[in-house]
Amino acid sequence: MSLWRLAWQYLWARPLVAALNLLMLALGFGAIVLVTLVADQLEQQARRDLAGIDLVVGAKGSPLQLILAGVFHLDVPGGNIPAAAARQIAAHPLVARVVPLALGDGVRGWRIVGTSPDYLALYGAQTAEGRLGQRPLEAGLGATVAGATGLAPGQSFAGAHGLGREGEAHGRTPYTVVGTLAPCGCVLDRLVLTATESVWVVHEEAHGPSPEQATDLDHATDAEDAHEAERELTLLLVQYRSPLAAATLPRWVNAQDGLQAAAPALESARLFRTVGVGVDVMRGFAVVLLVVAGLSVFVALTHAVREREPDLAMLRML
Repeated sequence: MSLWRLAWQYLWARPLVAALNLLMLALGFGAIVLVTLVADQLEQQARRDLAGIDLVVGAKGSPLQLILAGVFHLDVPGGNIPAAAARQIAAHPLVARVVPLALGDGVRGWRIVGTSPDYLALYGAQTAEGRLGQRPLEAGLGATVAGATGLAPGQSFAGAHGLGREGEAHGRTPYTVVGTLAPCGCVLDRLVLTATESVWVVHEEAHGPSPEQATDLDHATDAEDAHEAERELTLLLVQYRSPLAAATLPRWVNAQDGLQAAAPALESARLFRTVGVGVDVMRGFAVVLLVVAGLSVFVALTHAVREREPDLAMLRML
């Protein structure tokens, strides 16, 4: 009889104890691996979503809320800013590119984002089917959204106010799906993308003049001018032209009336420090579980050796 075969038979002489020890060891190793993988995936996902974004500009409020709403799309923005602010910031000599975002509506719980083609170029988005929408009321679906909703190019849907399914639907101005995006592993997978003008058209139609007023040419002209002056954006994603902008541009933005600047690198580091506490707790729990499993195996082996001392003595004599 070989040593390995003898050890195997000793191990399964008590199958319940052996199975319990193996289970505890597996849980300990599995917990450590799971926590490590989840933490790494979150960090890599955040890096992909933050790629190319140097500054986020929005309404006065919490800088962290601006990052969660404008970059990760995990929160509700605090308010809107005038559309003229985008032109003002884009004209700054230290700004290379400004990507506008208009939020507020959703479809079946997925966020509709009015933006420009620069937002797609920011993440290098590619189409999987159809084309990318450039005209008002044309929509492109992220890979996750397309799979969850079942919408395909050529179909139409109505956006609803907010992200809940009970929001007020804009049935008079439906969107038409013109394409779906290839999976990119970034935030675009979870968004419905359309032109910024689409969001304005939807809300101006919902709050526009009555049909009788719309037939009046003078009133229609006044209404168009009023809409142009009242048009708003939710957030602006800014790229710097030079490293000097990091020191001066945020202070310049914060000095403007109603505008708030948030640095994604700073706020994301603060967020991960907060989340890191929970990750460290989970990792510590996994280590404790692994240590307990190791002690359990050690105690079980010690008892097994003591119980089998006569057998071992007989083996030595033989």
